[in-house]
Amino acid sequence: MRAERVKQILKNGVYRTIGETATAIGANENGNRSLRVLMYHKVNDLPENPLTMPVSVFDEQMDQLRQLGYTVVDLDAVLAHYVGAEPLPPQAVLITFDDGYHDNLDNAAEVLKKYGYPGVLFVPIGYLDDRQPLPHEERLAAQGILNRTIDWDEMADLERAGIRIESHGISHRPLADLELDEAAREIALSKLRLEERLQRPVRAFSYVKGSEAHYKPVHLSLVRQAGYDVAFTAVSGANSPSTDPLQLRRYNIEPYPPRTFELVLSGACDLISVKDTVTGTHARRLFNAALGTSTK
Repeated sequence: MRAERVKQILKNGVYRTIGETATAIGANENGNRSLRVLMYHKVNDLPENPLTMPVSVFDEQMDQLRQLGYTVVDLDAVLAHYVGAEPLPPQAVLITFDDGYHDNLDNAAEVLKKYGYPGVLFVPIGYLDDRQPLPHEERLAAQGILNRTIDWDEMADLERAGIRIESHGISHRPLADLELDEAAREIALSKLRLEERLQRPVRAFSYVKGSEAHYKPVHLSLVRQAGYDVAFTAVSGANSPSTDPLQLRRYNIEPYPPRTFELVLSGACDLISVKDTVTGTHARRLFNAALGTSTK
């Protein structure tokens, strides 16, 4: 059994245990949560392809959202909520994708269209029109597993399909790894270039990798100064009206069994957010190194 499969089984088991325990003791109260944001990356059926959601499982999860009574909203509704204090519908969900993979156009867009759901795609502009693999794809590409990204012209196709384009920087490097002037350039220039091409304001930013170890308080100031209204982390959890709009949390969604997906959405697995702290990030690196599943 390949290391990635072992890792997925272990993670599913941990999530299920935490979720069922929290549910049993009544520790997953929704409180004043107003928004759940789902984070996906690749949606395809290539085997041995980390960060990938099989197309059939993605379809099942989109159907499950409806069955469980969640309402999928667009980015405009989220902006109105955090900028204009407009209410969101009960159990609101925003669907997002990181990295600009072409399969979001080939596969995810068709599934979203089937259910009438909008989405948001955060693109690193340095890899649009670039046939070089993203940094974390280099090892896969060397093995012949290719996950190409969209090009500049295809952004219009995605927007016509209901998937809105927003910024994921330029080089797909965590802001915490950059000098301050480099970080400022990643944040501001990506916004300007996208706005020139899209002919509309770009109002949302997604932090690369996005745990608490991957960006710093100073980067929030840079994001604000560049003119973004909201920004998304990869810290697990739901959001309330009082959540910092430049640190909105997202659930990193994986090929969970239906019950696990239900528990994640309910907030029963929110304790897992400890993995997204600075200490937790270092522990995850050690875990991935031990399994041989590390990426850049």
